[in-house]
Amino acid sequence: MPTSSNKTPSYFYWIVGIWLVWVVTGFIYLVSQRLVEFDPNQQLLTATPQEIVAQFANQTGSGQRIYHLIDQECHCTSLLTEHRQQINKIAKKDGFEIIDVDINRNEIAALVPATPAIVIVDKNDELLYVGPYATGLDCSADNSLIDVVLDNYRQGFSAPTIINDAKGCYCAR
Repeated sequence: MPTSSNKTPSYFYWIVGIWLVWVVTGFIYLVSQRLVEFDPNQQLLTATPQEIVAQFANQTGSGQRIYHLIDQECHCTSLLTEHRQQINKIAKKDGFEIIDVDINRNEIAALVPATPAIVIVDKNDELLYVGPYATGLDCSADNSLIDVVLDNYRQGFSAPTIINDAKGCYCAR
């Protein structure tokens, strides 16, 4: 009676190894293409917090507001829908007016280097925050930069925060 050999041929391991290297290389390439710097040229640092607030107040009025700076053509915009809804819910409870700004149809967002971005102004027309919603590939609430700012504001702290050195899913302007 013949015996069967269960020994796997050595070329099988080579094929699996090469396939694994290609998969990992492809994954690294795709991630590196989606993880981009929010403000690689330090554009946000060229304006003072007062200038940023004035640029928005001149066209939309003043007061406690959140400006969602959105580019519908940016693939990252669709990733932040849930996070944006969470921010709006919290902000409305705290008395903020929510304003959506289509970055392609409005000149007030010219100083913002990438989208999606957000600008938060307090009740005294002072800048609370300007920058991206979050870091990482998906702009989710798990990597939120906004929650800390709103929590601090609720507790009486309101230092201007300008985030320009984040990496995530952003579309350069």
